Amino acid sequence: MPSYVKNLRDMTKEDFQETGGKAANLGELARNGFNVPPAFCVTARSLDHVIDSNNAMPKILEISSTLDYDDYDGMEEKTARIRELISSARIPRDLEAEIRQGIDGLRGPSAGEPFVAVRSSVAVRDSSVSSFPGMMDTFHFLKGEAQIVEYIRKCWASLWTARAAMRRHQMGIDHGKGIIAPLVQKMVNADVAGVMFTANPITGSREEIVIEANWGLGESLVSGESINDYFVLGKGSPPAIKEKRIQKKTIMVTLDKEKGVGRKKYDVPSELSEAATLSDSQLRELAARGGEIENVFQFPQDIEWAYEKATLYLLQSRKIKGLKA
Repeated sequence: MPSYVKNLRDMTKEDFQETGGKAANLGELARNGFNVPPAFCVTARSLDHVIDSNNAMPKILEISSTLDYDDYDGMEEKTARIRELISSARIPRDLEAEIRQGIDGLRGPSAGEPFVAVRSSVAVRDSSVSSFPGMMDTFHFLKGEAQIVEYIRKCWASLWTARAAMRRHQMGIDHGKGIIAPLVQKMVNADVAGVMFTANPITGSREEIVIEANWGLGESLVSGESINDYFVLGKGSPPAIKEKRIQKKTIMVTLDKEKGVGRKKYDVPSELSEAATLSDSQLRELAARGGEIENVFQFPQDIEWAYEKATLYLLQSRKIKGLKA
C-alpha cells in the first residue's frame, strides 16, 4: 500500500524527487539537529493520485496543449481552469486519512488547534532542479483540518499559475515533469524574520555572510515589498560584524488580527520603524548556524529563518542561485 504523507524527520536531501526541494532540505536539517518546526509533507505522488482518481488528466492535457505563451490574458484564463479542476477534485479516502493523521501529529499534547503554514515544495522529475523561487504559493496562519485541506488543494493548484506555466515553458520543462509536494508545518509567529546568504551574493565572496531582516514574517522581504535591515559578517569564530545598515522599515506581515487566521500586511509601529531588527548576539548566532548548514550541504546556502521569542527557527535552505561552484 503506497504511503502519500511523510514526516519531516523521515526525509533527507536525497528525497527531493518525492518531496520537493524545500521539504527534502528541511528534513536534512532536522535530521542534523537544527531547529526546524515540526511538519509533514504531502508527497508528489499525492497529486498524481488525486488527478488519476478523478480522471482529470485528459482535461488538463487538453487545456495545457492550447496555451499561447504570447497571450497572457489567455494564459490566465486557461491555467485558472486547470487550477479549478485540481482544487475541486475529490481527495481519495486513503490519502485523506493520511493527511488527517499528519495533522493529528502536529497538534501535540496541548489542547486546541495550532496554527500551521502550508508551503509549496517543488522539483522537476528526472532532473536536479529542486526549487522555483516565488513561483508557487505558500499560505500562513491556517487552523483546523478543513482549512488545512482546503489550502493543500490551493497549493497543489498553484503548480498551474500562469507564472509557473510560463516559467516552465521558458526553461524548456515539460509541464508533466513539474511536481509539487505541499509541506504542512507548525507556524512560527515570527517577531523578526529574513534571509541569510552564506556567501556574499553580490561580490561572490565565500568569506562573508549576508543577512537581511524585517519585522514579522519573512514574506514581506521575500516578496520584495519591504525595506529591510542589512548586515554583513565575516566567517570566523566568533563571526565578526563588518557592516550594519539599519533602515526605516515601513511594512510587516503577520497574523490577520481582524480575521484571526491568515496573514495581513500592516504598517510597522513607529517605535520599531528605525530600531535594529537583530541584536549582535542574534547576528552571530545566525552566522554560526549558517556556517554549519553550509557544511551539511557542501555549498553556500540561501537560508530563510525566523525568531519567535528569541528562539531561532530554520524555514528553508537551498543553493545560492548564480554563485559559481
